[in-house]
Amino acid sequence: MPRRVHHTLLLLVLTAALLVPVAASGPTFWTVGTTNEFLQGTSDGVYISLTGQITPGPALANRLTSTPAQVWSVLQAPDGTLWAGTGGDGRVVRLAPGATQEETVFDAPEANIFALAIDGSRLYAASSPDGKVYVIENDEPARVLFDPGETYIWALAVDGEGRLWVGAGSPAVLYRVAPDGTSEVVHRPQASHVVELAVDGEGRVLAGTEAPGRLYRYDDDRPFVLLDTDTVELSALVVTADDVIWAAGVAKGDESSSAGETTSVAVTMAATATAGGSSTAGSSSTSTTSPPRRSSLYRIDASGLWEEIWTTPDVIYDLALDGDDVIVATGPAGRMYRVTPDLDVYLFTGVDARQVTRFATGASGGVTAFATANPGRVMAVGSGRQSPATYTSAVHDTGSVANWGLIRWDGTSGIELFTRSGNTARPDDSWSDWAGPYRAGSGEPIASPTARFIQWRAVFTSPAGSAIPALRSVTLAYLPRNSRPVVRTLTLHPPGVVFKRPFVNDESAIAGMDEATIEARRPPGAEPPAAPPLSERMFERGLQTITWRAEDADNDLLTYTVQYRRDGDATWRNLVDDLVGQVYVWDTTTVADGRYVVRVIASDRLSNPTDRALAGWRDSDIVEVDNTPPIIEVDEGDGTRLVLTVRDAASPVRSLEYAIAGGRWMPVYPEDGLADSPVERFVLTLPEGVSPGDVVVRATDRFLNSAARSLAP
Repeated sequence: MPRRVHHTLLLLVLTAALLVPVAASGPTFWTVGTTNEFLQGTSDGVYISLTGQITPGPALANRLTSTPAQVWSVLQAPDGTLWAGTGGDGRVVRLAPGATQEETVFDAPEANIFALAIDGSRLYAASSPDGKVYVIENDEPARVLFDPGETYIWALAVDGEGRLWVGAGSPAVLYRVAPDGTSEVVHRPQASHVVELAVDGEGRVLAGTEAPGRLYRYDDDRPFVLLDTDTVELSALVVTADDVIWAAGVAKGDESSSAGETTSVAVTMAATATAGGSSTAGSSSTSTTSPPRRSSLYRIDASGLWEEIWTTPDVIYDLALDGDDVIVATGPAGRMYRVTPDLDVYLFTGVDARQVTRFATGASGGVTAFATANPGRVMAVGSGRQSPATYTSAVHDTGSVANWGLIRWDGTSGIELFTRSGNTARPDDSWSDWAGPYRAGSGEPIASPTARFIQWRAVFTSPAGSAIPALRSVTLAYLPRNSRPVVRTLTLHPPGVVFKRPFVNDESAIAGMDEATIEARRPPGAEPPAAPPLSERMFERGLQTITWRAEDADNDLLTYTVQYRRDGDATWRNLVDDLVGQVYVWDTTTVADGRYVVRVIASDRLSNPTDRALAGWRDSDIVEVDNTPPIIEVDEGDGTRLVLTVRDAASPVRSLEYAIAGGRWMPVYPEDGLADSPVERFVLTLPEGVSPGDVVVRATDRFLNSAARSLAP
């Protein structure tokens, strides 16, 4: 939960923006110009509109001179004093109006001040772990007001009667403490922690719990579940003047689960239900896939009807009202979002911290300050614009080392751009320094070194009285270094197996056979027959079908050269050049029997200048070529019993058959029972009354070469 696992906070890894490829031999353009694309970057004092425009956000000023690891709580007193509670060192600090330095009013023995509340001249501070509630009144030293038995105190709220409500865990418990320190248990929810408290317009206390994430309302101390979410924690609450409740729920996981996810600002009207019920309605998807950890923003009207308004992979820490809008504090990218009455959600501003943890609001409403963690700050919100304000893009991966072209942008004056590059996916000390500034939006050459990764930064300056600068899009041009084609697979199909091309017939139907070979093998004067309706597998002795799969990272057009060499030779000979398809049929009757190796070379020369073209290749396993039929020898015979020897020069004998007077072919089995060698001996016993002159024998080898002869003397 955001206020319990504050130490498990990681930086969001953001994805790249739009990549627009063009012809492989020309440049590639990386453009960032939509709201969701801009949200991939890091914002420090900028505002991103729904229309995809970056402008400086509200003026921000850090009120702390010290740098605690975290500031978990902050509030503004009626006199304008800011009070803050820190993490790691457990201090309560006071920032008086106009003061240039904070004052440490109380240094607690505990490590964290997770919650603050104010009632008149009294300030309440809740510490953890082994939590206590301290009271600081006027200039008196802090004293313990309430010491519960629970380890953690997460939330404080003061009701209309001046009573202090305390949310604690684990297990979850809700206390009520009188001004004199007298306490009572109001409720022990079936949950791990009570993590958030608020008071509605009728003085009723609202409580959010963790494990499960539920919203309770207390009428005369009786609990009623307003919302039972599918999230783990009900992390934040705020109530409007007309008793509309805004609540945030955080699902399982930690902030690192959000790394690499795209933040979407699309509104999600996912479910509607009555108070106390769990929604079973399906959810409307945004433009991104739900990450392992997500936060949901809910709106519950005065009648108890609720809606899930928005989901985000960011972790929601706090909510505040700013006029008719709701401001949302998140991590791990230090962003604040604004939700309008029309339920549009957009980036309000961002800071150079991992989490925005708490808002402080003024007596008349509106966010006057906010707290951050990692590092811990108290940021005052002014009425002007932040200057300078900075936006840093996501890192862009070009896929290989690239030469940079121009950087250009669509925007107003008051904007300077910078670039840096490197060869690691995350910028580190090996990256180049920021190059720039670039001031001409029409385009300037990028001065960063050649590298694989690049990033840009926009700095906005808006002096008082000047027009507000606005950035609408940025485009970088680059030429990636050409990638070598890769032949991933090379397949030798069984000898003689070929495949028809659709809608053609005879040998012109064989996929991969070149026209010259087709014509050379066609009998003189033969006309091509009609085309068959479908392609099919065929057998043609002497043909070897070769198929392959090749890839090119640049999507270049590839052509292929098929070569062969005899096993043991060093010289490669071309079979075909400039082939576009990935299938070729080799007529092996044009070479001597033997063992060969086939090579397929993929080239991208049609898509690149000669000096940039590259080729890659793959060699096959051994190709055995055997187009010579076996020899049949008659060794001996007595007229009815014949002894035959079948020999093949290149491959094992597959079978021997005989036919009598034009009848069907009948098998003859080898003398040793198994046909598996280049020389096999067969014994053929003729039926009674059949003479050798009536018999024809046929021998076939493993490559289906066959020879026949009569047994006539």
